[in-house]
Amino acid sequence: MKKYLSISIASILAFSAPGIAKAQLYVTATVGGVPTVSGATLENFDETTPSILTLSGPAYLLTGSDGVATPPYFSGSTAAFFGESPTIGYDNSQYVAVESTGSATLSFSIPQYYLGLLWGSVDQDNLNFLTFYDSANNVIGTVGGGDIWTQFGNEPPPTGTAYVNITSTTAFSSVVATDPWGIPESFEFDDVAYAQVVPEPSSLSLLAFGMFGIALLRRHRG
Repeated sequence: MKKYLSISIASILAFSAPGIAKAQLYVTATVGGVPTVSGATLENFDETTPSILTLSGPAYLLTGSDGVATPPYFSGSTAAFFGESPTIGYDNSQYVAVESTGSATLSFSIPQYYLGLLWGSVDQDNLNFLTFYDSANNVIGTVGGGDIWTQFGNEPPPTGTAYVNITSTTAFSSVVATDPWGIPESFEFDDVAYAQVVPEPSSLSLLAFGMFGIALLRRHRG
């Protein structure tokens, strides 16, 4: 499955104009993928009280389905990478489920720049959100389910589940998963990876300009 990089004109301006602090979040999503950062810290939520996780409202660690939440689906290399099972099929270990109005917070004692997670039953129209906060609790960016759909041609991932890799240009100290719309849906995720890898602005800037140029060329030819 191909990976796509989410780049906007705003990201190009952010790199070229000093003093702009707003983060740009770079997102890739693959079916059966693994973390794109080597040496990342891994969390598969199989212990009783994961140290980085805080749950609020209707959010919980779950095994199997409860009629609202459905386990993420394993395929590719994901399960083997995180020591999970089965290799192909629905996750039969603990995962995080967040129902409407609930939240699951991932907190990091040292700010991070990279986050990966197995995102189950990705919902369209941004029914699921990841909100990134800096150490002063300021929002630095969000990623929604709709952002993942765009990487699969505005359709859900073929298995309903994707491994999502997110790199931020600003360090984050917490990430909050929510399902805010007040309907019987759930945000399910498992197999988190995180790292302090600092993105290289020069490389990302060149890539941004290159992708922007390709888009303009295609538009001109069309």
